[in-house]
Amino acid sequence: MFDTDLEELPTAHLLESAAEHRALANRADARLLQHAQIYADRFHPSVCGVRPGRRSADGRERAVVLGGEGCPEIAEFAVAEFGVMLAVSPRVAAGLLGEALALRHRFPFTWARVLAGDATPWKARQLASACVKLSEEAARYVDRRVAPLIDSITPYRLDKIIRAAKLHADPELARDEAAEAARERGVFVGRSDEHGNKTIYVKAPAGAVIRHDATIAAIAEALKTFGDTRHVQHRRADAIGIIADPRYTQELLTQAHNHPTPIPPHLTRHKHSRVTRGHLEPPFEP
Repeated sequence: MFDTDLEELPTAHLLESAAEHRALANRADARLLQHAQIYADRFHPSVCGVRPGRRSADGRERAVVLGGEGCPEIAEFAVAEFGVMLAVSPRVAAGLLGEALALRHRFPFTWARVLAGDATPWKARQLASACVKLSEEAARYVDRRVAPLIDSITPYRLDKIIRAAKLHADPELARDEAAEAARERGVFVGRSDEHGNKTIYVKAPAGAVIRHDATIAAIAEALKTFGDTRHVQHRRADAIGIIADPRYTQELLTQAHNHPTPIPPHLTRHKHSRVTRGHLEPPFEP
């Protein structure tokens, strides 16, 4: 480990130091998962009694299962206490405890690779989280498929392999998750900010989003053809307003197709061109 000022390190030593810190971080993350597992063991309903400060009138703690089928139970209030010590919310704490237990009980091959330093802990947690609804048997199938390659592929590729393995292990659950995802579709508009901006969030079928994005890109390119020199994202933002008028959109795209040579930027004075009645109006006042 290099303890000197990083600015003074040669590039080779800087890269070596970065790799060492990355390895240390992975070991620390794996160690945290082990802490979570042991903590959960100590608060299994069969071994933990009434803790100091709790009265009989407070009611009996429920036992909850985190991480999916096959994971041991844990006293529900222990989850919040774990979160307090880690300075995270009870929900985040429950996720960490559940993923730690799932790795030990449902994904033993992946967990073994994490302990050996051959699998990145956050990728292993991603696997456990994605498969929380699978049966124990189905989870073991996914574990055998994914463990050997979990650290040799990109997160996107890993997600695709996990989904394919889930589909093979439990087709019915995969269909239910697809139906649930379809029910989440919609168009959601946020409030206006003090600058007159608004945010719109769209969750729709992939084909529809791709077609809509292609039209936005075409409008942005058409504005550029007519001399708009602003950043492409600014032109795409304006395209949202233009696309609301189908006739105007079509005429703009037609005009851009027939006039491929952009108007010189010095003529535009940074104002938008408009297309009306089949011709391009001057983008500025004479």
